[in-house]
Amino acid sequence: MSILFPRLLPSESDRLFSGMRGRTPSELREQAGNSSLRAVFAATGGTRVTRNELQLLATTIETLAIAGGYPEMPGTAQRNQFDRAVARHLHQHTGMTPGEASQRQVWAFLGLVLVPHVCAWRFPMKDGVYVADRFKGSDLTRHTLARLWTRAHVLYDSAAPDPYALMDAVGEADLDQIMARRRAVAATPALVRAIVRAHVEDSNSGEDTPARAVLRDSLQRLLRLTAFLDLDWIPEEQILQLVREQRIESRKHLDVA
Repeated sequence: MSILFPRLLPSESDRLFSGMRGRTPSELREQAGNSSLRAVFAATGGTRVTRNELQLLATTIETLAIAGGYPEMPGTAQRNQFDRAVARHLHQHTGMTPGEASQRQVWAFLGLVLVPHVCAWRFPMKDGVYVADRFKGSDLTRHTLARLWTRAHVLYDSAAPDPYALMDAVGEADLDQIMARRRAVAATPALVRAIVRAHVEDSNSGEDTPARAVLRDSLQRLLRLTAFLDLDWIPEEQILQLVREQRIESRKHLDVA
C-alpha cells in the first residue's frame, strides 16, 4: 500500500516561499513543522502518513545534514555525502510510490513546511534570494529532495548486493547530466543504469578523451535513438550494449574533432 503525503496548496507554496526572502537556515528552522492547515491528502490510493512519521523523517534529514556540516556552508564532498544518504533514505524508508513522487505539491510540503531550513542550507540564497525550484517543486529535477528520490529510484538495482551502489559510482555533475534529461532518458530506469555502468567502465579505461565529454556526446546520440526505440521491452544487457556502442561512436567522433 502506498503512503500518501500532504500536498501543499499552490497559494500557500507561494506565500511560504515569498516569506523566506533574506532568512537564514537557522531562522527557517523555527517555522518548520510536520503539518499545515493549507495542505491536503489524495482522497484515495493509500494510507496517510502520520505526523509522527513526518517528524521522524524531518529529524532524519536534519541529522544527515548535520553530518554534512549543517548549519555551516557545506563543501562539495559534504553536499555529495548528504545527497546520497538522503536519496537512499527517501527511497528506502518513506514508502513513497512513483505516482506520489510525481506530485509537485508533495515536494512543496516537504521543502517549505517540513525541512525548509535543510533545503536552504543545501542550496543557499544568493543576494538574499532563494531559487524557487529548490523548494516549490515546480521542476522536480531541481527540487532539493525530489531529485534525490528520483535518482535513487532510477538507479536502484534489486539484483545487486547493494541496490543503491550505482549512486556512489558516478559524480554529482555527471548524474546531473543524465537526470536533466528526465523524460527521454531517466524515464527508463534500465537505460539510466546502463549509462552509469558504461560511464564507470569508460572512466576506468585510461582513454585519453575525457569520459565526461564522451558522456555528453553519447547522451545526445541516445536521445535521438530513444525517439524510435521502446526500451521497456529490451533486456537490460542489450540496453547496456547499446549504450557502449554509442560511447564508442562518441569517442571516435571526439578523437577526430
